[in-house]
Amino acid sequence: MTEHQSADVIVVGSGFGGAVAAARLAQSGFSVVVLERGRRWTPGSFPRRPRIDDGWLWGVDRGLYSIRWLGRMLTVQAAGWGGGSLAYANVFARPFDRAFDDRWPSRLRRGQLDAYYDLAAHMLGVSPVGIDPRIGRVPARTELIERHMQNGNRSDATMRPNLAVTFGDPDIWKPNKHGVLQRGCAFVGECVIGCNQGAKNSLDHTYLAVAENAGAMAVTDAQVTRIESRDGEYVVTTTTPSDAASPQRTWSAPRVILAAGAVGTTELLLRSRDVHGTLPRLSSQLGAGFSGNGDFLTLAELKTPQGDMSTGPTITTSTIVDVPEGGRSVWYQVQDGAFPRAVHDLLDAVMPATRARAWWRRRRSAIHDRRRIFTVLAMGHDSGNGTLRLNRFGSVTLDWRNRWQSHLYRSQRRIGPLLERLLRARLYNPFTWSLLRRTTTVHPLGGVRSGENPDVAVVDEAGEVHGYPGLYVMDGAVLPASTGVNPSATILAVAERSVETLIRRAGNPEWRAPEWSDVMPSSVPEDRAALFAADLHASTRGGGVHFAERMLTEPSARSQVALMLTVEAASIDGFLTDPAHTLQVVGTVDAENIATGVAVRGTLSLFPDGRDEAMIYELQFTDDSGRELTLSGTKSVSSRTPLGLLNGLTRLRVTIQPADAVGDSQPDHEMVIGWRDLVSLLTSIRGRGFTRSRRLRTVTRFAAFFVRSAVTRPPVRARR
Repeated sequence: MTEHQSADVIVVGSGFGGAVAAARLAQSGFSVVVLERGRRWTPGSFPRRPRIDDGWLWGVDRGLYSIRWLGRMLTVQAAGWGGGSLAYANVFARPFDRAFDDRWPSRLRRGQLDAYYDLAAHMLGVSPVGIDPRIGRVPARTELIERHMQNGNRSDATMRPNLAVTFGDPDIWKPNKHGVLQRGCAFVGECVIGCNQGAKNSLDHTYLAVAENAGAMAVTDAQVTRIESRDGEYVVTTTTPSDAASPQRTWSAPRVILAAGAVGTTELLLRSRDVHGTLPRLSSQLGAGFSGNGDFLTLAELKTPQGDMSTGPTITTSTIVDVPEGGRSVWYQVQDGAFPRAVHDLLDAVMPATRARAWWRRRRSAIHDRRRIFTVLAMGHDSGNGTLRLNRFGSVTLDWRNRWQSHLYRSQRRIGPLLERLLRARLYNPFTWSLLRRTTTVHPLGGVRSGENPDVAVVDEAGEVHGYPGLYVMDGAVLPASTGVNPSATILAVAERSVETLIRRAGNPEWRAPEWSDVMPSSVPEDRAALFAADLHASTRGGGVHFAERMLTEPSARSQVALMLTVEAASIDGFLTDPAHTLQVVGTVDAENIATGVAVRGTLSLFPDGRDEAMIYELQFTDDSGRELTLSGTKSVSSRTPLGLLNGLTRLRVTIQPADAVGDSQPDHEMVIGWRDLVSLLTSIRGRGFTRSRRLRTVTRFAAFFVRSAVTRPPVRARR
């Protein structure tokens, strides 16, 4: 016999969108039922034993991870009361508006959503990684990344993102702002396999606690299989995953919120339209616009010990990368990630050839150290034009082509060699990519487009399904494309706005979440990093070039001067379009009786337009007595013969005078690039760019400009 219950609102799923909907609807006075297929996980109950039947997989024993092959893509999601928050990496990140295309309408951009991001940040209690109380400093992995980004002059593109984690005493339980007992992070690096410490500010500790405190009814172990419109309301049918013999249950309500995740929600709607025929008027756009959020995962193993990489929260740093690739810009972020030891143990137990692998580890015991291993997760902007559809068995599959994302994937793969050099590490791609060319996403998005009418979209701007009043979608399925960052914050913010609209449409036009009075604008560290990366991209457009130059006065000169310089054009495009063709110069100067090895900096104009000189140096330094001095110099070509060119381009006529001197002075030194120094200069020319081909092209463009200018520039009389 089928059991039946009713409510004002049924929420399907308890992930980021469903948790927001449940909390706000219950606070506003609706009777709410939340249907969740998974179990309640409590601190200490998450799987750790190296057995596949210890609660790891949904398909084995209703475990934590639900892994699905969608044809060309593998998706990994969490199942349980709290949805994806149970096993996500805690990152609360806002997307960078400049990296969005026109698929993102203004209502889904930062200008209109930032207040809702602040509200969600308040609810989750976010903050950057804190100090590990055991060692009195941040995790070794954080220090490693920040140190090497500093050395690579990208420190401002790297930041510590906000995390939904409680930092503090790991041994003391205290109620959080929602009345749930939690304790401080133990820095064991297990966030993505469920936090047995109770430090993760997951949805069951935040939004869902608010929902239940306000009267929402939680029903776990209830998998929704059918939705139909009947007599002005919706009837939802569920089965019991833990007991296949249990009778079906039905639930009815005038309003239903679908929040089963991008794949789950889209699949449920596709079945309702194409299999059950219960929602036949659903838009033909259903399933379109699917994105894997540009996810790309690799594994890194340090060649030398540099601390324990397995400690800390899972993710502690994010680095923004904004680079050219194939004639266009590619924007994404790269994050470090702890690789839990329990996952090592599980893989060792379930992978084939156990004895052979054990023998190999013993042979490599000196270097096979789990403390050196961590993950590298990249995410960016893929094409977002995948299509979810049902196969002949009624299960969802994905139409997806890797070539549509070729620029992103190619650029992300090139991060590997860069990190290998920078971190002195080996990087390994997962076999799903290296062997099968199947990408893996932990952030599936899209499938339920929003827009004005069913010809172009499935839902309206509040998430209400066209043609089915009272049926809403509030999860990652409604996002129009990849966010380029961890999408949970955006799902929360969009759901906050959507459910507020729902409540106001339902007859409470002034309703606001009760917590608004306590909300303060939260820090957005990703904005600073994204702006730096964007400015760096603009200032290095086309790639850069640099070289080293050494010039000395002749031994017979009345006083000796030596210059050791590094000359750089950050952007070859900017250098070539600049009429002065300016390069930046840094280095040291030794000037007899004036300065001894002091720093010098300034500019070099190389074949400036409208000038007779071939090169003009303007350098500044402070002498040994503290005076500010200027070193000005020119190189001029008096003949286009090979010998004349060589003589003119290797001799610098120099004036050294006080920085505040007025008027021009006659050169008082002549400096020369000797044969050996000339060879060193030519072999020091290097390109700067994200790829080897771009670096080579930059050097080629610079060399072509130099040669063309040298041989075509009219000669001038050499100055005496």
